[in-house]
Amino acid sequence: MDQVTTGVHQVSKGVNAFIIDGDDGVVLVDAGLPKRHGAIVGGLASIGRSVGDVRAIVLTHAHADHFGGAAALKRQTGASLIASDIDAPVIEGLRPVPAPPILDLPVLRLIARLVPSPESATVDERVTIGAITVAPDLEVIPTPGHTDGHISLLLDRAGGVLFVGDAAMATRSGGVQRGFMNRKSPTFDSSLVVMAHLEFAVACFGHSGPITSGASGAFRSFVDSL
Repeated sequence: MDQVTTGVHQVSKGVNAFIIDGDDGVVLVDAGLPKRHGAIVGGLASIGRSVGDVRAIVLTHAHADHFGGAAALKRQTGASLIASDIDAPVIEGLRPVPAPPILDLPVLRLIARLVPSPESATVDERVTIGAITVAPDLEVIPTPGHTDGHISLLLDRAGGVLFVGDAAMATRSGGVQRGFMNRKSPTFDSSLVVMAHLEFAVACFGHSGPITSGASGAFRSFVDSL
């Protein structure tokens, strides 16, 4: 596990999930792959926290690598599970999990087949935009494109921390790109523009390392190139 900034930790087990440690307890952003939630539990222990300290689990979107551990973590923690109102029916097992936007690539189809089916879980709070009831320092930013209900989350801490989910990826040089899981579309590019107009110092991604300074500027530079 790596500390991204004060009180924000990245747990990497095939995909990134995040632990936000605060005075009022812990918030998890995303839940990782099915049957890999133990890495998050271990991450909590490494910072002196336990599952009982978790008050909310917030999911950026309804793909198995991001909500696969949600049901197990919800049982262990008793925390509220939060997701967008659009993606919530998928997480609850009422609609099929949507394919990532570029599963027409053979290697990605193979990877998708290797991911175990996620266990469904009841969503306690369905969000659209604005503050989350049980985590008011997190602002919901709708960023559709990767899924219809994809959200990003802006934490009011350390100059602003944006949890991007799969709405973009960081490059090795600290820039921003669409990433291997997205294709150009008006909806997706509009979400990139929305993020570029926010102010945040740090950006955390589902499938790359974080940008730890000047992150909103990196988004603006990328948007200017579209």
